[in-house]
Amino acid sequence: MNIDVLPNKEEAGKDLGILNIATTLGQTVGPIVTSIVVVMGGYKLVFPIAIVFVLLACIFIQMIRSTK
Repeated sequence: MNIDVLPNKEEAGKDLGILNIATTLGQTVGPIVTSIVVVMGGYKLVFPIAIVFVLLACIFIQMIRSTK
């Protein structure tokens, strides 16, 4: 399904590499940033920040073109 929504089929390898980097960076940086936020502002501060990121993700998901 990822290949169906790529902008250029000839550069699928590059685009899928960028997708992999984005996924890996999120999983790597997320726990580090969350730990810093918890230490500096408490556990309750994590949820408003998470809400902002979820809303941003919803906006970006709307930009994905349909595969139909």
